[in-house]
Order: sequence, then structure tokens, then C-alpha cells
Amino acid sequence: VKAEEAKKKGNEAFAKGQYLRAAELFTEAMNLDSHSHIYPANRSAALLKEGRGEQALEDASLSVKLNPLYAKGHFRKGQALAFLGRLDLAINALEKAVEIDPG
Repeated sequence: VKAEEAKKKGNEAFAKGQYLRAAELFTEAMNLDSHSHIYPANRSAALLKEGRGEQALEDASLSVKLNPLYAKGHFRKGQALAFLGRLDLAINALEKAVEIDPG
């Protein structure tokens, strides 16, 4: 329950444009529940908004490792790879996301 509370607060901070605070809250959620694939995907988005592409890629990769069928994890990975200029890999990750969830 505490991890979900931290995630909810992180989402609220993200919506307000408080990306570093959001990342801190998603880190808290990850520390409380290290098996969730959602929290690293969320932190990836927050870190990318702060221009931290390598860290965003690490979190997105962790999300995909924890749940290979989580389309948003592949999407976040694609975003991070595109930010880093690794376009071929970004396209692969984004195609995987669409393959998993075409809608």
C-alpha cells in the first residue's frame, strides 16, 4: 500500500511538472516494492523529462526485464533511446511496444 501511495504522489508531482520530486517518489515506491515493473517505468519518464537519458534507459530496461509484456516499459525504453540518438534501437523498442499493445 505504501508503494502505491508513493506512486500516486509521484504521478501528481509529474503532472505538476515537478519531475525531480516525481523521480524521488518513484524511487521510494521502488524501494518499497522492487518487483513492480511500473515504478521504474514511471521513474524513467520523470528522469527523461530532466534530460537524464542514460538513467531513464536503465529504468526502462529494468521495467522490461521485470515484465517483458509491459508495453509502456518498451515505450519508455524507446523514448530514452531516441533521446540518446540511438534511433535503430529506439525503433525496435517502440515496435515491440506496439506489437504488445496495438491500441
